[in-house]
Formats: sequence, structure tokens, C-alpha cells
Amino acid sequence: MKRLTLIMFSILMVFHVNAMAEEQKTKSMEELSKEIANPLAQIWNLSFQYNYTDIDGDLVDGSEHLQTGLFQPVLPVPMGDKYTAFARPVITYIEGPSEVGITGGTPANPVGHGRERSGELGDIILPIGAGVANALGWSWGAGATFIFPTSNNDLLGSHQYQAGPTMLALWANEDWMIGGHLQHWWGFADDGESDSNPIIKAAHDKDLNHTNLQYFIIRHLPNAWQLRASPNITVDWEADSDNKLTLPIAIGIGKMFKIGPMPVMLMAGYQYSVIAPDRIRNESTIMLQANFIIKNPFGNM
Repeated sequence: MKRLTLIMFSILMVFHVNAMAEEQKTKSMEELSKEIANPLAQIWNLSFQYNYTDIDGDLVDGSEHLQTGLFQPVLPVPMGDKYTAFARPVITYIEGPSEVGITGGTPANPVGHGRERSGELGDIILPIGAGVANALGWSWGAGATFIFPTSNNDLLGSHQYQAGPTMLALWANEDWMIGGHLQHWWGFADDGESDSNPIIKAAHDKDLNHTNLQYFIIRHLPNAWQLRASPNITVDWEADSDNKLTLPIAIGIGKMFKIGPMPVMLMAGYQYSVIAPDRIRNESTIMLQANFIIKNPFGNM
């Protein structure tokens, strides 16, 4: 954890120097707040997110929780006057069950239960593609998404390489932004670890076929405030009907301001699963997030 924190801090300091040299003088905090809400916008930012998730279900005795840290650098590059190329890697760090237990979910939204706990690097998600970003009206994008089995936690890692399509679509006016980001993955190869560990063997034998849909509804308010909801709906297509769908509702707030010359968006949110698997499920999640804005030398939005 200390090594990962040091790496992230070093990256942030490098871009902080760049931000000081390229101070945002032409855009107000309200304009930046609206722009960063668009996942296809040409704005560059470094996103740090912390999730505290309560776990419940028929197979969970007593209280259980997960703590997940997500680091996502967002550095889109324009392709001509119309299109923007994007790559949005999500590096995960999970504190949760590490020994005998039950597991599932996705790297950014894991589910696990067990007797022993540890903090480990999680699997990495990488959606890539291209799209059209507009400040008002419709924006859209499409491409491919991958999951790499980089986790050091045997219980919470997928132990499979995964790939599938990704699509984004949203609509915005001066006051609202509404849309969604869809990702789907199939497992196609295991990570090469030994099947002598029964947890790893079970992960290798599992047919991975799952979907994540993050929908977002954002209401822009005066003084660069936002009301927002952006939970993740997940579907495990290989599970039985009582354990297939997780459908949460959410509420949150956001505020854009400056730390020195650097614009920063701070967000906090809460989500609760109104439909969730019976066996083991993410009951509720508290989310804290900070996005550090960096001037895109190629962008014009």
C-alpha cells in the first residue's frame, strides 16, 4: 500500500507542476465542473476514489465490509476536429477477505467474504475507444474493454484475462447531464497460476460473462456545485436468477474549487442495492472521490 501511495503521489506532483505552469485562466469553475462531468470530454484529470462497502447475504455471518481504492488517469487525445480517443485505466487496491470465503463482482465493485483479511493490488480494468464529445446535446463513444488478472489477492482476483465491448452515451444541457457507460466482459484465458490452490482452480474453471452499467444523472447548481447519482448496475449472466442482478440507487454531491492554481472536483456519494444477490451482495457503499484537473494541451472543448 505504501509503495502504491508513493507512486500515485509522485505522479500527482509531476502533473501539479504542469498545472501550475498551465493555470486554468480561461474557464470558470462552473465551466470546468460541467466539463469534467462528461466522461468523453477532452479535459485531463487524475481521479482518486475510496469506497467503503457493507457486505450482506445468506452466506455472511455477522458484519463484513470491503475497502476499495481506485486510481484512474484520464488523458484523452483529440483525433481531428470531431473525434476523441480515450483510454481510462482503473488501478484497484482492495482491503478485504483473503482466505476461505466466497467471491464475485468486478475489480471496481468486488464482493467477498472470508475469515482472513489483507490489503492487495486488485485486477486492472482498461476501456479504450473513440467518441464524439459535445458540451451540449449528445456525446457518444465506443470501443473495447479489458480486465487483466493482476490481483495479489487469491480470493478477490478473477485469475482470468477478460475482454468485451464498451459503449458510452449521454445528453447534456446547461443544467443537466444524463447518460451511461456500459462494459461487458467474457473470460478467455487464465492467468497461468497453479491449480493446486483450490480457490485459483475454481476461478480458472468459472465461466466469466458479466456486465457493468454505470448510469449517471447530474444536476448542475450555482457556484460549481452538483447533485449527482452514478451507481454501478452489475449482471452475472452465468449465475442463477436469484444471484444475477445488482441494482443500486444513489445520491451524491460534488464541488469544483481550486487548491492553489489546480482545479479540483471533490465528490461524495452513497448507494444502496434495492435488488441484489441472495447469497452474498454489496448492501451499501459510501464513496469519496477527488479529481485533479490538468490542462489538456491537445484539447479544445
